[in-house]
Amino acid sequence: MRVAELGETTLRLPNNIYAAGSLGRSVSLAQLVATWAQTSPSRRVRTYLDPHDKAAHKDFVSHLHGLAAAYYAEQVTASDETTDIRRALLEAAVPRIRAMSVRQFDRVGKGPRAELLFVHGARRQFHSAAYRHPPSFAELMDPQSHGNLIVSARQMNALLVTILRGFSLSGKDWHRVEELLDPRDAPLGNLLHEAFRNTAEHAYLDADGKVPSRGLRCIVIATRRAQPHELEAHAFLSGAHPHVDEYFTVLRHRASRVGRRLVFILELSVLDTGPGFAATIQHASGASDLERVRHCFVDYASSKPGPNSGLGLGRILRHIGAVNGFVRFRTSTTEACFTRTPASSADDPCMPNLVSGLPKAVGTALTVGIPLSVSL
Repeated sequence: MRVAELGETTLRLPNNIYAAGSLGRSVSLAQLVATWAQTSPSRRVRTYLDPHDKAAHKDFVSHLHGLAAAYYAEQVTASDETTDIRRALLEAAVPRIRAMSVRQFDRVGKGPRAELLFVHGARRQFHSAAYRHPPSFAELMDPQSHGNLIVSARQMNALLVTILRGFSLSGKDWHRVEELLDPRDAPLGNLLHEAFRNTAEHAYLDADGKVPSRGLRCIVIATRRAQPHELEAHAFLSGAHPHVDEYFTVLRHRASRVGRRLVFILELSVLDTGPGFAATIQHASGASDLERVRHCFVDYASSKPGPNSGLGLGRILRHIGAVNGFVRFRTSTTEACFTRTPASSADDPCMPNLVSGLPKAVGTALTVGIPLSVSL
């Protein structure tokens, strides 16, 4: 894959990322596309697509990075480097957008992957998969009401049941997933609800409190089988996170010990391309991105006043610790990662490891991964 440095005029993208789309990298690449679009003086994307191959166009926008490129770019050129296929790509994406609004989830992804998109400017950008109702303008302009726009954790859990059943998992794999979908405590529903609500609340308005001209939000639900040697932290992390390295080392050893050639992993990712947490969190003037993001993960820390405050990302850390998974969070110049290892104590503080000083990214990308075939 070749991509231009952020700030350059042209971005070159691959046709697909089948092998590289795991462990949250699809939302990371879409975040990169959005960041490039906001830093480039002329948003031109170059692809390897045949200008007349409609099937290839449809396949390209079936991937999150492809749809993000068509959405944010001013021009998308085909393999001949002259034909602009942006309009053709957007037209190819229309059936997918419509399918989401009527909950035809079998048409919103490929194989064991579903991508639910909420595109600013689309007729049904607040469709019922994740929203209680389309907000009025007054609700949209009132940050205190944003938390109430998202469906409940129980409804998110029901959404996960519907989508994961459509993946046609084997009986054994479905049993492993089903244990996390118990509607009585809904651990997966709670995780997805908290992740989407916390990120979406920073996507409706820009840093100046205005409705942005461009905005993309999404939920990615996927299952995959990874070879143990693929479970390397550096494959999807931007910074150094020693405890995540330890987590994957333990996971690989456990898989080897029980004779697992593949590790079954469930992934939940969310993305928004708004101003992100670091730009909107209420904090002391002059605070660094790292200090702002650390504040986000403290219970009762919130970027908004009113009845929805006090629902910090600390809830996500408790949920992910309970299912022995890991979480990656990327916003602005900071990356946060959290997991519990076998050596962790239940009394250990639920705080992630943070790395700052990274290239600045727009919005927020958050990925939760849960290994289901190997216990930690």
